[in-house]
Amino acid sequence: MLSRTENFRLSAAHFEEFGCYTRYPINDMSSSNYMKFWREERRRCLEGYNLGFDWIPGYYYFYLNYSPIYIVESDKQVQGESRIRGERIKGFPKVWDGDYEYFHYLEEAEEKGSHAAVVKTRGRGFSFKGGSMLNRNYFLIPGSKSYAVAFEKEYLTSDGLLTKAWDNMAFIDANTIWSKRRQFKDKDMHKRASFEKIKDGIKIEEGFKSEILGLSLKDNPDRIRGKRGKLILFEEAGKFPSLLTAWQIARNSMEQGAVTFGTMIAFGTGGSEGANFTGLEELFYYPEPYNVYTIPNVWDEERIGTKCGFFSPEYLNTEGFYDEDGNSDIIGAKERELKERKKVIKGARDKNAIIRYMAEKPFKPSEAIVNLGGMVFPVADLKHRLAYLEANERIRNADYIGNLVIEEDGEVTWKISTSIAPINDYPLKPGALTEGCVVIYNHPYTDEAGKVPYGMYIGGIDPYDQDKSGTGSLGSTIIYDRINKKIVAEYTGRPETSKKYYEISRRLITYYNACALYENERKGIFDYFESKNALYLLADRPTLIDDIIQDSKVIRRKGMHMTVGLREYGEDLINSWLVEERNDDGKSTNLHTIRSIPLLKELIAYRDDINTDRVDAFIMTLYLEAEMRKQKVTKQSEIITILDDPFFNRNLFNKQSLNTKVFESNYQF
Repeated sequence: MLSRTENFRLSAAHFEEFGCYTRYPINDMSSSNYMKFWREERRRCLEGYNLGFDWIPGYYYFYLNYSPIYIVESDKQVQGESRIRGERIKGFPKVWDGDYEYFHYLEEAEEKGSHAAVVKTRGRGFSFKGGSMLNRNYFLIPGSKSYAVAFEKEYLTSDGLLTKAWDNMAFIDANTIWSKRRQFKDKDMHKRASFEKIKDGIKIEEGFKSEILGLSLKDNPDRIRGKRGKLILFEEAGKFPSLLTAWQIARNSMEQGAVTFGTMIAFGTGGSEGANFTGLEELFYYPEPYNVYTIPNVWDEERIGTKCGFFSPEYLNTEGFYDEDGNSDIIGAKERELKERKKVIKGARDKNAIIRYMAEKPFKPSEAIVNLGGMVFPVADLKHRLAYLEANERIRNADYIGNLVIEEDGEVTWKISTSIAPINDYPLKPGALTEGCVVIYNHPYTDEAGKVPYGMYIGGIDPYDQDKSGTGSLGSTIIYDRINKKIVAEYTGRPETSKKYYEISRRLITYYNACALYENERKGIFDYFESKNALYLLADRPTLIDDIIQDSKVIRRKGMHMTVGLREYGEDLINSWLVEERNDDGKSTNLHTIRSIPLLKELIAYRDDINTDRVDAFIMTLYLEAEMRKQKVTKQSEIITILDDPFFNRNLFNKQSLNTKVFESNYQF
């Protein structure tokens, strides 16, 4: 519990009462008391302030005492479900437990040489806090550079982070000894503390030379390269499609070997239409690879025991629900907010309105991290399954990792390997290895003769042709068990050549005695399988397409193309499959059979304008499954009659690969 917190903001209280920070004469710069006061204030702003029974970091002291913000005040107390009238006025921040925890988290991150990722509720003044941090460095650390970075410039200048920073700057210039001239750089995206001096007839730049710079990355995250600073703030990180790329580029400028000389902070709020939360979610839930300072996740029930970044929930610092020392009434705030949620749920006609409301006022990080533009699939259930797999090491260790090799007799066999690793990250980290490897969740069933029944397994392929890609796209092949209705294997990767990807896929399909439907906009896979006398492994064009798209002009013998209509139908196939109840217990659904962590991540993040290669491969798989369900079973006697035709006895067909399966319909089972 916080206590006697008014002692942390005595300078602000003095200004509120007298309109100045000290009563010592300002015109007597030689006054020992006057200068002693400002030296001590500078020390507190840089080193923090210790009261003996409690301590706050320097950034927080500066924020409390030198950074007026807009706060809500009312002369009445909130009672029950009532709403009261209040006003938003300019004043100094009060000490709140949520802010107290936040600034301590940042201090610990800086001390550990790490960075910070923050998921937050709306309306807690994080832009004010960020603007204050920029100014603290600008006014008190000579030569320092502090950056405010966003995907769009308007997030910084349109009542954004920099707008608040410039207001704070004007206040400090007018009311403290730390004022700075800006004769060389004084723009809306760049301010530099320096002045012009003429020496021997030459104009030179003198002064503190500290800077605050705004940077809009838009579609060019490389613009942040070489920006070495004391502080880099990523504003509206939940609306930052290229956040991870920019983050990794910036890290190279903020770290050298084991030494970190600058702090990066990404913070964002949920609930925005089309917001791209993938990057912020990655930094928050998987912080260690990005050198993000971790703390225990005590908010998401399904992730208890895991590590994450900092979360600012709705029930902390809620107006009317904290005491005079800033301690939040968590129970009261939660109860009131739950009543508000019920009103929204009851009155809203648009489901996105409900989700948006909860995302902007979350109780836990998983409520905030949503993408309203991309919720095609049941995100909440998918996230729960993902969290379960990530927290269950036993299940993850049950995956078979290895290679498929061809023996002398032509048989494809499995060889386990400890020197390779699958691609489990989504999105793919900048600079990550893309070779990938085969992952088997269940080896194929074999009958008494040791054979894999044909038709039990099918596959879907999302291929590629070019050996190099600038989009991060991978090839993905998925194998599906039709009897048990679950994914049993996958290969996702982009090895050094596309032919290597085709060959691994060919072996995987052969190992399961399957056939696979592929997206036929890429010609390379057809040519490769044809060169290997393996076209029988590729499924014919589904007749189902003609039921979905009338008068389709794209007619190819193998595979299928993807249009908007076909993709939408494929999304429906996945949705139906995910929610289909299992026969074994009547409680779980097919979703609970998924063991592929990256596939779950893709399904959660899915939109039609981003790369989701595993999802595309699964769409192909379920199209083939739907096509096979509508085909009639061919009698064995009919097959024999076909094979007895003299046409099939010519030398053209006397190849090792020739067997009964070649001439059976791909859709017999």
